Formats: sequence, C-alpha cells, structure tokens
Amino acid sequence: MDLKSRLNSVIEKDKKTNPKYIFDVLKSDFYYLINNYFEVDFDKISLNLELEKDVYKITIDCFADRIKLMKTLP
Repeated sequence: MDLKSRLNSVIEKDKKTNPKYIFDVLKSDFYYLINNYFEVDFDKISLNLELEKDVYKITIDCFADRIKLMKTLP
C-alpha cells in the first residue's frame, strides 16, 4: 500500500470515530523524525490538516531550540 492510500485509509477510518487520532499519529511521527536533527518540545508542535480539492494540505509548525550535532568520523 502506498503512502497516499495509507493516509486516506487512516483518515477515512478514524475521522468518524476519533478525529483527534489522526492528529496524534501525524504529530508523533513528525516528532520522531525531526527530533533526530533538532531539539524540539513535543507539546509545542502544532498541526493542521485540510482537504482542498481532493488533496490533503498538512501544515506543521515547530520551533527548535537548537540543531543536534551529528557524530562524524575524524
């Protein structure tokens, strides 16, 4: 299943029973991705999801305190 189909499935399934669920899942996934590179506070991430002409518009606002340094070989 491709990403768009998966997103459609999750949204269609959960929007009627628990619309907050999709926001929690997306926010959590974003946090674990961005936290590898930046120091962020999970509670300060805001997410908005809109449907515009059969296309999902996802807006995520996140403020980072600092960039995490990557471990590199000398």
